[in-house]
Amino acid sequence: MGRPGLAELLDDGRRALERADWESARSAFAAASDSADGGEHGAEAGDGLAQALWFQGSVVEAIAVREHTFDRYVRAGRCDDAARVAVWVAHQHALGGRASAARGWLARAERALAGLPTCAGHGWVAVERARQATRVEEQLSQAARAVEVGRAVGSGDLEVLAVSLLGRAEVRAGHRDAGLRLLEEAMAAATAGRVRSVHTLGEAYCNLVLACSGAGEWERATEWCELVEGFAEAHRVAPLFGACRTVHADLLIVNGRWAEAEDALRDALATHSRHIPELSAPTVASLAELRVQQGRLSEAEELLAGREEHPAALRALALLRIAAGRPHQAVTLLERGLGSTGDDIVAATRLLAPLVDAHLALGDLAGARSAAAGLTRRAEESGIRLLAARADLAAAQVVLGAGGAAEAVEPARRALAAFRGLLMPLDAGMSRLALARAVAGTDPDSAREEARAALGAFRRLGAVRAADTATGLLRQLGEAPGGRARAAGSLTAREQEVLELIAEGMSNAGIAHALVISERTAGHHVSHILAKLGARNRAEAAAYAVRTGSRGRAS
Repeated sequence: MGRPGLAELLDDGRRALERADWESARSAFAAASDSADGGEHGAEAGDGLAQALWFQGSVVEAIAVREHTFDRYVRAGRCDDAARVAVWVAHQHALGGRASAARGWLARAERALAGLPTCAGHGWVAVERARQATRVEEQLSQAARAVEVGRAVGSGDLEVLAVSLLGRAEVRAGHRDAGLRLLEEAMAAATAGRVRSVHTLGEAYCNLVLACSGAGEWERATEWCELVEGFAEAHRVAPLFGACRTVHADLLIVNGRWAEAEDALRDALATHSRHIPELSAPTVASLAELRVQQGRLSEAEELLAGREEHPAALRALALLRIAAGRPHQAVTLLERGLGSTGDDIVAATRLLAPLVDAHLALGDLAGARSAAAGLTRRAEESGIRLLAARADLAAAQVVLGAGGAAEAVEPARRALAAFRGLLMPLDAGMSRLALARAVAGTDPDSAREEARAALGAFRRLGAVRAADTATGLLRQLGEAPGGRARAAGSLTAREQEVLELIAEGMSNAGIAHALVISERTAGHHVSHILAKLGARNRAEAAAYAVRTGSRGRAS
């Protein structure tokens, strides 16, 4: 039997891509590329090879192959495909933080289409313009243009991706209902088989999850995140898996499932380190924010070292500065970030909420009022429940900071009801503390009850800093709460074993050797134990074990 011909190799590669068999696709397209000339067939082989390489996580190699493929498509007169490939290269450079290269490749895509009638390539250029846009208004305009082109030329891939981008932009602009309708339309079209490219489908899914997460639509986001993670695992899409695990971890954090969130973040970091290290910044920032809430400030500082200029790290750095008693630095960071959010309502509110806290820590009531007013205005414009809850909590905190009380009761109650409905236990607990302060003078029993409920929630989470705040308030209200650590009844049998070994002074490596597990798994157990006990470090966990008799219990 003779060697397969060029056409057969290309067909084999395409079929392998469709069934997510990346290795077979890579082999077929590489063989086709070797046997093809520099023309049209060579471009198709290179295009397919780059896709297979990307799905396997060989991102740098995939970019290089597709850059070469662009020239082949241009020489073959297939400018539509040349533009599509150039847009893909531009997007990969943008994801890697190489903004100049991204703009350059977008310009090459536009040049390839100069003078041609409307084709799918024009739609792909509009997609990339929407991605690179600094203002939401431009994102809306370019995404709408891409949808129009996709429908006109009958490209399901282009249309579905563009609709998902348009929906995400509408949500960021504060148009919740319109945005969610578009996102659900994109999801319905994607699951109905309108999309042929696995890469395009994966990116559309990610737009759905990111938009819902940003708007506080946790139920939708969780449902879709699980779908995307299943899709990424089933299709072995390593780069997509890392990004989705980070988003899923953020959902787990706000919903109070911190131990699971740590596992997800570690998985995402491991994936990024193997494939696209540049994409790890949001993952690191999420883990650093979690460490701040856990009171593990030195670990947060270490995570963020060297990332001070990365936009994804800005909020985490500001929260760390507030926790470390340097609110003036937090104000500088947050105001700098706000200057680049433009008309992105969702992004702005993520920075305005901690800005209120930073100004209050400085005793700057005017600054706190201004930030809180900005939150309220955006909440009213958008109708997004999460933004309204943040605005109400900020309003209550500002009134309390000014020495008031009665006027803080209603916004604190609204915030508590909203955060409970959104299943956000940390934020609900902070709302309880605001309510406790607001009613302390007129109803001290209710104040103590709210503060006790907040403390219980914080301890269950392992939110050490918030628990310290609740403990201080209870003492002001005349009640002496118990110690920092929670009961260990929620520890699993394995975690109890690990706790006993921590009490014996063992390192993670020693624990791993003793229990015949990996060092990474031992580290996960230690992190979970610290969170569950509300312990700031191993020494506190060891002290708890000695105090409660956990040490030496098993033999």
